[in-house]
Amino acid sequence: MKKLVLFCSSIVLLYLVAFLSCSRPETNKLKEGDIVFQTSTTQQAPLITAATHSQWSHCGIIIEKADGLYVLEAISTVSLTPYQQWVDRGRGKRVGVKRYTEEPVKIKFSKYLGKPYDLAFKFDNGKWYCSELVYDIYKRQLGVELCEPRPVSDYNLYGMEKQLSKRGISKDQLVVAPSDLYDSQRLK
Repeated sequence: MKKLVLFCSSIVLLYLVAFLSCSRPETNKLKEGDIVFQTSTTQQAPLITAATHSQWSHCGIIIEKADGLYVLEAISTVSLTPYQQWVDRGRGKRVGVKRYTEEPVKIKFSKYLGKPYDLAFKFDNGKWYCSELVYDIYKRQLGVELCEPRPVSDYNLYGMEKQLSKRGISKDQLVVAPSDLYDSQRLK
């Protein structure tokens, strides 16, 4: 019981720190290739934040178009979402931003659009989850491995065994979580 109370207290403290330390970045400072993070309002968001001990459960990449900023993201399918709509959809409208380089970056995204979401969090299966999409684009297009994929067993999986099994997620399969990207030493 003490472990459960300590765990819940840690989660509440984490969210409080996140709330106080995050803001909405000015859109005029964002540029193509920036990685944006949020806490989504999906059913799996609390599982992701608990497993990773992070406030971030979702991420995407900024795309600049003539009519404004968009976020390339993996949701039900890989989609381009207008930036403000993406911000508004997140819990508390808080956004984290990380950047790899100050040099201009052009993301080739059309081949990803419409691809299905990957509930099993597996690499190279023609489906995408949010952080896999970001990781893959940086690795394949820019030759940059933002972080090292980790086995699922590296995360806090307490009480999640049933959900993992239901989705066909193996504890030894490699994944990249939004928190792994956010914590990457290659991003600032």
